[in-house]
Amino acid sequence: MSKPRPLSDLVPGLTKDILGKKSLLFGKMIAEWPHIAGADIAGKTTPLELKYAKKLDQKSQATLHLAVQSAYALEISYQKALLIERLNMFFGYPAIKDIKIVQQTNVMDNKAGAAAPVRPLTLQQEHVLDGIVAEIQENDLQTALKNLGKAILSRQIN
Repeated sequence: MSKPRPLSDLVPGLTKDILGKKSLLFGKMIAEWPHIAGADIAGKTTPLELKYAKKLDQKSQATLHLAVQSAYALEISYQKALLIERLNMFFGYPAIKDIKIVQQTNVMDNKAGAAAPVRPLTLQQEHVLDGIVAEIQENDLQTALKNLGKAILSRQIN
């Protein structure tokens, strides 16, 4: 009879074939990418892989292949040094020596964009919205339309 084990004990074995030999390093980086790169850069990029080149006289360092939206490739290229510094701070040692920017539209098209900023509605906006949906008799429809109105008004920029 086996005892229950934490899921974290099983993940390295399950992801070894998918992520490669350095699966824990790459997996942690992917999981923490928004924290490492910042929300703005993370919204425009996706880590693809770590490529290692071993030399006999040096520690193994990796090149990060980073998918970038075409419109932001130049901007991200100017921030490579900052990203390398952040990544190496995250890993605790100089694990990354370079970043190769790969413009892959198919990868980046599937990435969700950053959420629009939301601001609370004013009391006047709430009353106007209540007045608009007041004549609707069906409660579910009235609630759905009111929620739609709130979503639209909370994202409008003055």
